[in-house]
Amino acid sequence: MAPNHPDLFTDVDGEVFLPYQPMPGVLLMPIVAIWGTGLTQLTFSMILGALNVVLFWYILRLLNVSRETKLLLIPFFAFGTAHFYSATTGSLWFYNHVAAVFFVLLAITFLLRRDNVVLPALCLGAAALSRQPTVLAVPAFIYFMIEQRNPGALSGIHPGEMVAGLVQLHFSRLRELCQQAWDSVQAAVRDPQARASVGILLATLIPFAIISLWYNDVRFGSLFDSGLDEIYDKYNGVAYTQYLAAGATERFEWFDPRNIPIHLYTIFLQPPIFTNDATMFRPSEFGMSVLLTSSPMVFAFFVRRRDPLKIACWLAIALVAIPTLVYYSAGWVQFGYRYIMDYLPFLMILTAFGFEDNRSPRSLWIKIGLVVLSIAIGFWGRYWATRLVW
Repeated sequence: MAPNHPDLFTDVDGEVFLPYQPMPGVLLMPIVAIWGTGLTQLTFSMILGALNVVLFWYILRLLNVSRETKLLLIPFFAFGTAHFYSATTGSLWFYNHVAAVFFVLLAITFLLRRDNVVLPALCLGAAALSRQPTVLAVPAFIYFMIEQRNPGALSGIHPGEMVAGLVQLHFSRLRELCQQAWDSVQAAVRDPQARASVGILLATLIPFAIISLWYNDVRFGSLFDSGLDEIYDKYNGVAYTQYLAAGATERFEWFDPRNIPIHLYTIFLQPPIFTNDATMFRPSEFGMSVLLTSSPMVFAFFVRRRDPLKIACWLAIALVAIPTLVYYSAGWVQFGYRYIMDYLPFLMILTAFGFEDNRSPRSLWIKIGLVVLSIAIGFWGRYWATRLVW
């Protein structure tokens, strides 16, 4: 990282700090101790990215998906998602994402294998010390753990109907559904085994929360000061979103609901930039629509099965996305939308279910076409990012 990078700042004693969590750096410590700085962060990021692909393959095995789905989704995850750009960029922002994905994939693996609850909890804690929003996946893990051990225990929870009631402003039905969900949760936690599992998971996460707070205090003199607000101040006057680049005069707060439309535009609508030369178009530095860069993910919305893991994945996505959706930056200099990495493992599982639940000769050709297109776009983005020195 350049010494004048705006994410670096110096305290009164001349010490330089970053406003990010420590786990990605901890992963690098044994590498530096053994090989020195000869093995760069970029190289390690790519190695870790390759390991993530292996972990995702193993998760697909645990899910017992078809060979067809495995053969399509493994190259898609490796080269057709934001993971490819992040792993092959390896700089601060993107390496943090790759490290977080590694720990989330490990947590999901231990959960699916029904290993001791301490193991997924440790991995979730490590993921949160890489990217803090990932800790919000804890309720989804708790939900799935309870359903794993006592199928149907939380059958009174109907998230799809809740969303429909909210969208339709049918508040009486929404209240009824919330009451059913609450009754279901109360009944589930009366089970001693469920209470013990949830208690162990939460207790295992406490040391990670203490480490994070202590790390804040050591750097910035306050348990709850992560340094991100100082970075927000440093970016004042910088056009870090297409909204500001278009000449907007109002800059929203660093956590502000008015930032949500900026993120939604980036996720679903952001196009490439059209040029006047032979290249015709190139990626936007503010990101690109996931529907363009990773189109096979649309199958996540066509999962037909009734499966606790489906509900858990949507719950994780909904919760983990909240902090980034209200965050002042939509990712800035990037290819695709990098914040999707915070919940990418859950989205990939839903995509796998969508592939499995929609199997026909016609759908197979659609899947192949979308996967090939996404991989081609992934390499196109990698080419332009290298050319533009992103």
